[in-house]
Amino acid sequence: MEEEELMEFTVAHRRKYNIEHIWFQEKEEVLTVGISDFLAQDIGDVLRVILPQAEDELDKGDEMFSLWTAEGKQTFRSPFAGTITEVNGEVEINPDLVNESPYDLGWMIIVQPHEFDVEDLLDPDEYVDTLAEA
Repeated sequence: MEEEELMEFTVAHRRKYNIEHIWFQEKEEVLTVGISDFLAQDIGDVLRVILPQAEDELDKGDEMFSLWTAEGKQTFRSPFAGTITEVNGEVEINPDLVNESPYDLGWMIIVQPHEFDVEDLLDPDEYVDTLAEA
């Protein structure tokens, strides 16, 4: 009988998630964006972070940011159109922050979305249920 490998991870509250394991935290009409602890552990050590420029415009489906790991490049696309208002240059300098502190110091970008409803995203409990079903 095979032993199942267990992964322990945290899910931050006061955030919303999508099925690509990206979290969104809404504050004053902007969204701070990062990756979940589940994904940070699943992809292994982040070796490089590639962020867009502040003031860049995003269309739905555009690349928001990319992460390089030992497995290769992983690109994350925007679920909405918006303007990038700020980027976290610290994660470009120190990519370990993404694995060590995905919900705090390891955030990626802040976006002002154009017409986006955060209710379209998963709350923390729904996100955990989605992971359990996978």
